[in-house]
Amino acid sequence: MKKVLLASTALVGFAGAAAAEVSLSGYAEMGVFGGTGIETQFHTDVAITFNMSGTTDNGLEFGAKIQLDDTNGSSSVNGTPAFDDEAVWVSGSFGKITLGETDGAYDWALTEIYMGTALTDDHSTHAGAYWFTGGDGWWDNQIMRYEYSFGDFAVAVSAEMDDAGVGDSVLGLGVKWSGNMGGVDLGVGLGYQTDSTLDAVGVSIAASMANGVSVNFGYADDEFWGDKWWGLGVGYTTGALLVQANYGEWDAAGTNGWGLVANYDLGGGAVAMFGYGDSGGAATGSTWSAGLGLSF
Repeated sequence: MKKVLLASTALVGFAGAAAAEVSLSGYAEMGVFGGTGIETQFHTDVAITFNMSGTTDNGLEFGAKIQLDDTNGSSSVNGTPAFDDEAVWVSGSFGKITLGETDGAYDWALTEIYMGTALTDDHSTHAGAYWFTGGDGWWDNQIMRYEYSFGDFAVAVSAEMDDAGVGDSVLGLGVKWSGNMGGVDLGVGLGYQTDSTLDAVGVSIAASMANGVSVNFGYADDEFWGDKWWGLGVGYTTGALLVQANYGEWDAAGTNGWGLVANYDLGGGAVAMFGYGDSGGAATGSTWSAGLGLSF
């Protein structure tokens, strides 16, 4: 959920072929966090993302990405950096195919209710939070997704296979629409994901108004967990300031929670961030964090 911006670009050309592009971007955080049962402590995070893209002689586009993230923290002092979020894609008039650690069609189609960002994502990790992950990562987290756009609509299908050949593949289907109605920017998503033990259905609606107010709503019914979730987020953006409050609730689990986030864009890729999350029902407690997010 962290934002990264392109920092530098290297172009490599070779005769008889279109140029390939490799871009490097970075993101870093510094601050402090704490909460119920958590000793107040310092926080740092550093991530480097590599994006690669190219075009064949006949116009087929292709690319890949991978992220290098440190693992340093209170639970892993001087941890070893790890590669993450690797994915490869090809696209053309037929659509786009992505393979790797990417969203299944269910998650791809649905918009989270959360806005902004915080050092430890407190506003979106309370007991009432959900990120429409569905069954992604059920097996080896190598997901193939095909997507196609036409006008304001886009559709996708996805699959994640069990490498051992024991379980069924996790299959996903998603459709989304975006447009403007009466001066309000709207986005609507519908997703479905299934295997032999999982049936998840989700819907999301996101509305952004010219006065800076944004409203995000989400609902999910997951038969594997035997639970239903709904959540609502209301945010406001004015100039460099973004604030949002959200609430979410799990039916059968008896858990709920609310979150608050505030971001102030300092310019040049620096953002001051504050996040708070409070859990209720069967799970209680709160977390908070404050600091800077730095995009390079």
